[in-house]
Amino acid sequence: MLTRPQLTLIPWQAVRNTPHPIIIAGSAAGGSPFDEMLERAAGLQGIVDAGNSTHPLVSEIAASPHIMGAQDDIRRWYYTLEESHRTPLILADKALEAARHALDALAAHGNDEDLLYYGEFLLSLANRVARAAREGDLMGIGGELVSKSERQFIERLDLLVRERRAR
Repeated sequence: MLTRPQLTLIPWQAVRNTPHPIIIAGSAAGGSPFDEMLERAAGLQGIVDAGNSTHPLVSEIAASPHIMGAQDDIRRWYYTLEESHRTPLILADKALEAARHALDALAAHGNDEDLLYYGEFLLSLANRVARAAREGDLMGIGGELVSKSERQFIERLDLLVRERRAR
C-alpha cells in the first residue's frame, strides 16, 4: 500500500486536496444555505473519520496539518474563481477534474488496492455529503434525501473511479 513518503509534493497535494472540492461540489448541488452548511460539515467529518481507515494514505489525509493545508489550498483556489464560475455544474466539473488528477497520481505511484481504497473514500464522502440534508423540504417535512443533481454528481464520480480502476 502506498504511503505519504512515497509521493512527491504535487501528487500528494492532488490526493490530499481532492476530498475538499468533492465536498464543495456535493454541497453546492442544491438546497438552502443551511443545507449547504450541514453538508459541508458532514463532509469535513467524513475526512476526519478517514483517520480510522486501514489504508495509510487515506488515514494520513485526516491528520490535522493535512486538513488545514488542504483547506488553505482550496480556499485560495476557490476565491480565484470568478463568481460566474462558482455554479454547481462548474464546481462539479472542477471536483471531477481534481479526482481525475488524484486517481492518476495513485495509478502512477501505487497499485489497484490504492485506487480501490481512495476511490471508495471519495465516493463515500460524496454520498455522506448528499445525505446530510434533505433538499426541497419545509422544516424537515417532504423533500428528497438526495437531489437529482447530487445523484448525477455521484454517478459521474463513480464512473470516473471505475474507469480509473479498469485501466
